[in-house]
Amino acid sequence: MKHLRITIPVVAALLLVLPLGAQNQGNRWYVSQTTGSNKNDGSQGSPLKNIQKAIALAATGDVIYVAEGNYYGLLNSGNIKINKGVSIIGGWSADFSERDVLGHRTYIQPTATSNGSAQGQGTIQINVMQTGTLVELDGLIMDRGNSVAYNPRGEGKPAGVETPMMQPIGSSGAGAPGVPESQVYTTETAIVYINTGSKCDVTIRNCAFLNGPNFGLLGSTYSTKIVVDNCIFVNIRMAAVELRGAAASLNSQTWFTNNTVLFSWSRLKDLGDMGYGYRYMPRMDSYLDHNIIGCSVLTGLDRGHVDSPAAREAERVTTCENTLFFHNRQGDLSLPGGGTSLRVDVDDFEDVEQLAKASGNREADPSVFQGKINEAYLEGFLEATGSGKLASKPGMFANHYPVKDALKLFGAVPGYGAQIPK
Repeated sequence: MKHLRITIPVVAALLLVLPLGAQNQGNRWYVSQTTGSNKNDGSQGSPLKNIQKAIALAATGDVIYVAEGNYYGLLNSGNIKINKGVSIIGGWSADFSERDVLGHRTYIQPTATSNGSAQGQGTIQINVMQTGTLVELDGLIMDRGNSVAYNPRGEGKPAGVETPMMQPIGSSGAGAPGVPESQVYTTETAIVYINTGSKCDVTIRNCAFLNGPNFGLLGSTYSTKIVVDNCIFVNIRMAAVELRGAAASLNSQTWFTNNTVLFSWSRLKDLGDMGYGYRYMPRMDSYLDHNIIGCSVLTGLDRGHVDSPAAREAERVTTCENTLFFHNRQGDLSLPGGGTSLRVDVDDFEDVEQLAKASGNREADPSVFQGKINEAYLEGFLEATGSGKLASKPGMFANHYPVKDALKLFGAVPGYGAQIPK
């Protein structure tokens, strides 16, 4: 029998239309890479230079406005660490008179030189132990593509694609286009990591997760609710989203709505394991609606991972509604069984016992993007993965996806996936 505990989406919908930083109503802090100084007072007319400095000065409930520019940690450390419930709102003009996420781009884009000083499991690390607090990330373009290495011999580079294939984690190679360093290392770091045991709620909205060598959004949390809305995840290795609950008795909740997930690669270039869009993980109720999930090396969704007691597993709610799927290499959903796992196509979702709601999903075609997917990248992916065979030397593997092309995916398909940020 399918679960019937589907009574909260209205609450989540109301949450998503609140004004910027509406749940954090404390003081405002301003950060500008071009006009700021960490000796300033953080006011609109005298902004700070660094997001990490603003976090250090802010109190729980404060809101941090971030102007266009590139920010990746105090002293360019490669990490931003959030240890209190604050809102970080990007997309502002240099004088904070106007907000346009795509016009005034706030990048979290570490350079190759930051790899030596980066610490921890995420480019952005959330570790807030205070229950009832909220961390908000809104309007951040998070890209690891300039801090990872690509094959130094030029292997795995289809015509028209920017780089050769990504190097294995822990190895060196060539940099991305425009990176001056002669030797770059790929390090095992998720883009956003929620530290195990963190107790805050998290809302991530209007953000881009790009060119990740190890997960887009990863973590294990005691939080009541994680909301991920109107984001794009492009060229992520392992999985775009993998979030576990940590509480002993009460499941956490993830609301994953209006997101676009494309090109989720496997752990290694043999394409043998991992490569998922969204993973339904233990102790986490997951509500998915109006997403686009395509071009995953394994499956778009994974519900095959079960390590909680059977009774607890039976109570876990997983849904998927109104989502477009296409070209997921081994199927659109994986379930326990059938050897390692059972692969299911979207046409059979309504018959899947484990999905409490599965209406309105359908197979689509990349043509729905109206040419806004990078054509050379798509063709290379389909050729490299289309045979269904494991390859020691695939035609491509996690090659750099151009950031300017990734941002075209906002609003590419009216009514599905990420729309133009408001």
